[in-house]
Amino acid sequence: MAVDALDTRILRLLIEQPRTSVREYARILGVARGTLQARLDRLERDGVITGTGPTLS
Repeated sequence: MAVDALDTRILRLLIEQPRTSVREYARILGVARGTLQARLDRLERDGVITGTGPTLS
């Protein structure tokens, strides 16, 4: 799966601001909320995003 520039920006935001809402991410990125949600769904489906919670070791 190819990760493009928008995907990279999304992933960076998820790391830097993990508790931000999808609506706020969309505003920051300048894209529609539906577009962002579709990207997040694809990144998760393709295994790029594997979880959204803390991992304890």
